[in-house]
Amino acid sequence: MKFYSSKPHYEYLHKKWTAKHKDLSDNLIDKHLKHIALGSLGGLMLLTTTNLPHQAKHFIAQQTSDKITSFSSKNIVLANKLKNQVPSEMRNLTPDEEKNIENILTDFLGSPVKASVDNIRLNRTFGLIGGEQHLYRYPGDNIYAHAKSATDWAMFGDAGIAPHLGAWGYFASSKEEFDKEAEDQEKWYIAVQTFLSPGFAENFPQYRDFFKYRKMLVVNPDTGQAVVADIADAGPSEWTGKHLGGSPEVMQELGLAQGPRKGAVLYFFIDDKDKKIPLGPVKLNEQQLAENNRI
Repeated sequence: MKFYSSKPHYEYLHKKWTAKHKDLSDNLIDKHLKHIALGSLGGLMLLTTTNLPHQAKHFIAQQTSDKITSFSSKNIVLANKLKNQVPSEMRNLTPDEEKNIENILTDFLGSPVKASVDNIRLNRTFGLIGGEQHLYRYPGDNIYAHAKSATDWAMFGDAGIAPHLGAWGYFASSKEEFDKEAEDQEKWYIAVQTFLSPGFAENFPQYRDFFKYRKMLVVNPDTGQAVVADIADAGPSEWTGKHLGGSPEVMQELGLAQGPRKGAVLYFFIDDKDKKIPLGPVKLNEQQLAENNRI
């Protein structure tokens, strides 16, 4: 028996809304997913999202297939160099291992990368990173303001926002004073166990100022994916079993945004007194790639 609605005007509105929703979805794909597909990692992540329309997945697969090789080739060079230097088990690096990795990462970045600066160091330089939430950037900030587009929201919105401020409070004192520098500091932040650093308790004011937004090079040694991040929070607690945390964007660029959202990484200070090294994923130019390819 065929069912007929007792409220045909609802049926009419339902059909109109369904058609309108399809048009909006198609426009969203045209306007935003093409942009997403230009980033191979973003494309790969979206391909695993089950609720994406079939045509979106097909489009992303086409656009990213030719880019994955060129992107990976820039990172696999570093991964190959680190292959025999990074231990297979999760432990502290030996002084010799740390020095060898310092040299490899310095050559890779083209700027000094160090385990310690001004005789200050973290409790370790090889550890387990876990995914963190977004942080409040200025008074009145909210999770929706972090997304500049539907692309941002689709990729990072579900990470949420932490209930507390970062270790140094807001990144800007007001929305009006919130600028690109503050935006990048939150976007590419990491949380590290500053409180476990040798000498931290005895030299708290000095260490607090030293660690504030200090740049670090964070590397996934298995893939060679690397991000220049800044320290904007303290943690995680020892009982978690993790040694540092990364913003949603940091985890994405390290290739650790899916599944358990954690993995082994190297993290060393960048000696960038002149502030010439931008935050974000490390992109090598062709000259650097050629030089680093001499394994």
